Amino acid sequence: STRYSPFGFNTDVRESFSHLPCQFFWTWLSGKETHIHAKRHPRETLLSPLQLGLQLSWSWSIIIMSQVIGYMVYHSDLSAYFALPLYLIIWILVTNRTRGLLHTFHYTNHGASVQSKKLAKFLATWFMSIPILHLSWDNYYRIHAVQHHGSNTLCTIEDPDEKFMHEHGFYPNMPEKEFWLRLVFAPFHPLAIYRHIKFRFDENFITCSSLEKVFRYTSWIGILSAVFFFGIAIEFALFYMFPLLIVTQFSSWIQHVTEHMWFSKPPKGVNKHIYYGSLTWGRFLGRPYPHGQNGLGLFFRKCRWFFLAFCCDLPIKLFSFMQDLPSHDFHHRSPLVNFWAIARERRAAENKKNVHGPMTESWGLIEAFLIVRDSICYQKHDPFDVLKIKAKSSYEH
Repeated sequence: STRYSPFGFNTDVRESFSHLPCQFFWTWLSGKETHIHAKRHPRETLLSPLQLGLQLSWSWSIIIMSQVIGYMVYHSDLSAYFALPLYLIIWILVTNRTRGLLHTFHYTNHGASVQSKKLAKFLATWFMSIPILHLSWDNYYRIHAVQHHGSNTLCTIEDPDEKFMHEHGFYPNMPEKEFWLRLVFAPFHPLAIYRHIKFRFDENFITCSSLEKVFRYTSWIGILSAVFFFGIAIEFALFYMFPLLIVTQFSSWIQHVTEHMWFSKPPKGVNKHIYYGSLTWGRFLGRPYPHGQNGLGLFFRKCRWFFLAFCCDLPIKLFSFMQDLPSHDFHHRSPLVNFWAIARERRAAENKKNVHGPMTESWGLIEAFLIVRDSICYQKHDPFDVLKIKAKSSYEH
């Protein structure tokens, strides 16, 4: 059955609000499906070319609309009290959609978007990589699919994502006070921002193949020429480049830090597949819906629940945990399942035998941070008690 950490609610949180109307919204917001559907083959979850095209059109339409609104607000007579909140919304939307394009690229690179690899690579290069200064197709596959997803490299020194944690000052058995300081302030360090931007530019214009360089230099010369021709350089920098290169770093930081059980080492006698599954967990947003006898107290608890859902969970979802990220554990178990189907397929896999052991989950950022704190500071890498499962016969059917 599903395992919970000692910092969580130790209950089926999603089931507690499965009676509310608009369940599709609560699935999107929390990241977890409530209805159990039949399990499908990953190929059955792929998008048609039209569906992928609509997904890209939707993302780019929001980005373009945000640029237009930003331009209008920038040249309006609105006071800073009204303009700055609108700027904040624009930055969040552009960050959400550019990171959404990045993650669509990620799934496309895995072969989990459309069946045609030729079409996938074309769309990924021109509409999901070049305009957002993301990695090239081949470099990303090497860094992510081979080095990060590898069964023997995840959460090791060969894992680029764990190297990222090292570079930002985290290390095994670090003092807890230092952990929290790093967690809050590391992404704001000027050197970290510089390295992030330098990495993006190196991958786009220096380390990629010669053909990719032609594509990227030509595209960005065209983009910047149009920007300067129309005299919108300041607006372009403020409403596109700033969220793309700066705000995105803080957005992805929240997600990345809680992504894996960092600095883990496999205990002796533990099945390697179960150990691999233990390094990632479902990170959902929400809390148990209040129940009990009717009364004023219950009414206020429900008001508080809805307030936190819309004023806490919703901003976090939009800013940091878009697309598949709550179900990132299932992505590592089944990387060919498309992101639009991953919540449903993860739910279908719950409470069923699996080579990687039982599903595990946390609810809310605080619980996820505490799990990572224990993993890094106290070398407690098994908050869900899954590494005690040693018998291969129980899960390898």
